Amino acid sequence: MFDLTEKQIKMFKFLDFCGLIFICIGVMNNFIEGVDHPPFTYSLLYPYTNFLVPATNITAGILTLLYLFFPKNLWFIFIAFFMQTLNLISTGFEVIGILLYINSLAFAFAAGLAQKHFIKKTVISLLILFLLIGTLFFEYGLKDGWIIGFTTWIYHLAMAAFFIACYVSLYYLLSDKLSFLLGDYYIQTINSKITLPEKGQTLNLESLGLSSRQIACINYTINTSYSYKQIAEKLTTSESTVKKDMQDLFKLFGVKNREMFRLLLMQYNII
Repeated sequence: MFDLTEKQIKMFKFLDFCGLIFICIGVMNNFIEGVDHPPFTYSLLYPYTNFLVPATNITAGILTLLYLFFPKNLWFIFIAFFMQTLNLISTGFEVIGILLYINSLAFAFAAGLAQKHFIKKTVISLLILFLLIGTLFFEYGLKDGWIIGFTTWIYHLAMAAFFIACYVSLYYLLSDKLSFLLGDYYIQTINSKITLPEKGQTLNLESLGLSSRQIACINYTINTSYSYKQIAEKLTTSESTVKKDMQDLFKLFGVKNREMFRLLLMQYNII
């Protein structure tokens, strides 16, 4: 289900290794400090937390360790994420638990899990989050009264909505920059029909025999975040014409999509 590149696998391994260290420290604290103190003792699951918390941490640690040996199976990471989410929300660490769940959604979507049936998967994911936060209504309601339970539920629901809004906003703000925001980058062309100069040199578009409209499409691709529809409006032509021009350019330069094309062009001084 997950078609990851070697670079993506390396990053998930790095994430997994950091998570493994975090879990190991958590297990160590469970045995050194115990779980017979707040907020564990306030949980509705107490005194079973004496067993459940260390057991959950150890199981999640085993899953993260397994991922290091089976890096293509991301389910090890996501199951560990979800187990820890349940563990944290049910033992008084609601904020960390909610943020951990939202982080897991962000990584799952970034790994390509939502490329198909995006709306359905988004609705299901948000419904699960709503139900997880809903448990706080009953937990605090039974302990402190239903008014407290309701206000606690509303507070955490609003907080979760804010966290999600942060991720969505970052995506839209950085969608055109994420691929080259940090450090250097390299785009490997596939069956390019032209010979490109060395990286950093001048690339004369007119010498490639491109039409004025294709050159304009390239300039809009480099300098703006315009959609194909917006480019078509600027060039007073149809969106389908712009799409065809762009597809022809992709084939000419040997790239798969617009993002790769943008990154390739940014390696040169375009004239």
